[in-house]
Amino acid sequence: MKRLYTWYVALISIMGCALFLYIWPFEHVEQQWLLLLLLSFLTALLSTYIVHLPPKGNAFSLDSTIYLATIFVYGLETSLMVLLLSMIPTYLFHEKKMAWWKHVCNFAMYTCMFVGAYYSFVMLGGESGSFSIHFLDAYLFSLIVYSIINMLLIIGFFSLSSSSSVRHILMEMLNEWLFTYGVTLLTSLVLVSLLLLNEYFGILLFTAIGLLLSLAFRQYGRLYEKAANDKTYIEQLLNSLPIGIVTIDESTSNNFINDSAAMLLDLDKKEMKQMIEQERESEKNALFWNLFIHRDPFQQVKVPYEKDEKKKIFLASQSNLLNLYGEKVGRTIFFLDITEMEELTKRIHQSEKLALMGEMATKAAHEIRNPLTVIHGFLAFMNENLAENERKQYHIPLLLKEIDRINAIVEDMLLIAKPSAPMLKETYMETIVQDLLSLLQHTCETKKIAVHVRLDRVPLWIDPKQMMQVLYNLLHNSIEAIEENGTICMYSDVNETYNMYIYDSGRGIPKEMQKTIFEPFMTTKSSGTGLGLTIVKRIIENHGGTIALHDSSEKGTTFVISLPIGR
Repeated sequence: MKRLYTWYVALISIMGCALFLYIWPFEHVEQQWLLLLLLSFLTALLSTYIVHLPPKGNAFSLDSTIYLATIFVYGLETSLMVLLLSMIPTYLFHEKKMAWWKHVCNFAMYTCMFVGAYYSFVMLGGESGSFSIHFLDAYLFSLIVYSIINMLLIIGFFSLSSSSSVRHILMEMLNEWLFTYGVTLLTSLVLVSLLLLNEYFGILLFTAIGLLLSLAFRQYGRLYEKAANDKTYIEQLLNSLPIGIVTIDESTSNNFINDSAAMLLDLDKKEMKQMIEQERESEKNALFWNLFIHRDPFQQVKVPYEKDEKKKIFLASQSNLLNLYGEKVGRTIFFLDITEMEELTKRIHQSEKLALMGEMATKAAHEIRNPLTVIHGFLAFMNENLAENERKQYHIPLLLKEIDRINAIVEDMLLIAKPSAPMLKETYMETIVQDLLSLLQHTCETKKIAVHVRLDRVPLWIDPKQMMQVLYNLLHNSIEAIEENGTICMYSDVNETYNMYIYDSGRGIPKEMQKTIFEPFMTTKSSGTGLGLTIVKRIIENHGGTIALHDSSEKGTTFVISLPIGR
């Protein structure tokens, strides 16, 4: 490929230079040296001060304008002389770092383009030295030939020197062809008119216009680049915020959606734009999408949102989008995920309820215990001294049982109100479970419950007595949930925490109660206090761990306890 490229450059250079020598323009120049120098200087100057068009990288030069105008006014020989004289300062000053053979190849390409443009202009009846509306077809055809030769030579040049395909190069050139060469034709006809009106004044006027255009577009390009950089900076800033932001520009019908908005809604930006632009009531998540229909500002509106069975709560606000003159041009909607905050608020309310209940329990305990002790003492005395039939007649055993139940409730309420700090020591969970199962062995054998234990032997810093109470409450609930011939499994896994799973094959927890089982006085048992799981949760949290209902159905229930490893 490199050898083909070298041969191609050599072929173009030889062909162009041979054409120049064949025409040999020196003998036809006569006394036009001052005009040639001015035109050459103008060409070199405007090839340096090119017109930059945003975005960055797009630009066009007015040197082709001068070459075409010279062909239309002075003919082929003069245009070749202008090309030769303008190449000298370009090679010596402006592009001196470029290799000499590239300058030669560039000179040869322009020579071929001049020859093709001139003879196509003459072929359609064009006459050099005059400007007529009747020659428009000749001007246009000359420009087309000029541009086609240019494109063919450049396509061959880049297809051999780069990895880009010919089709890709051709498409890029065709995209810019109409604008670039359209401007070239119009400006060349303007220069033709100026040269025919007054040569030297026309050259100076066109030079001034070309320089002003170059400087103006450079300034415009800087402003465009600054605006583009500011836009990119603002978009990066908005995308970095954890708040969903959507701007609706009603003047341009453009919508901006930051990354957080798409992430919070679990949608891509195309789907979001479609939902916003529909501006009609949506069946799913109607309360959320209807916010985009309203034009009036609003502040801190709570709206629910659900996607793939995940429920969220957003706090949304809308404000007007104003331009530099304070005129309303659109709207800005931003929303924040407050799901965790709402859950935290519920937990705070729950803590307040527990604190209030603890305060009440503390006061009630002192008021209830004294008369309860007296009543229990008299009933116990009567139970021992009354005859059997009298005890049954006055339901003394039942009364003693209910008083014991009241006493248990008071004790549990005091335990919740004033939980003792755990006395931590290095203990194995397996040891606590073995001690507990020895206490429950008779009950399990009576109900024919098989207990399977597979716990990782990992040292934990826990309070053995409190953890015994936790496991006793959970296993006692499991045993009561199993009518007969059931299974209890206790197993664990170790990641960053020690996770202990307690499974029973009982009847399960009703679905409507699964979210509230750790709240006080929530129970499915007629004789239960509803405080057992509340105490369990309080003890686990005091150990820096968590307890949760992992799964519950008719096939059984699984709780998971997660405890930190180490001190």
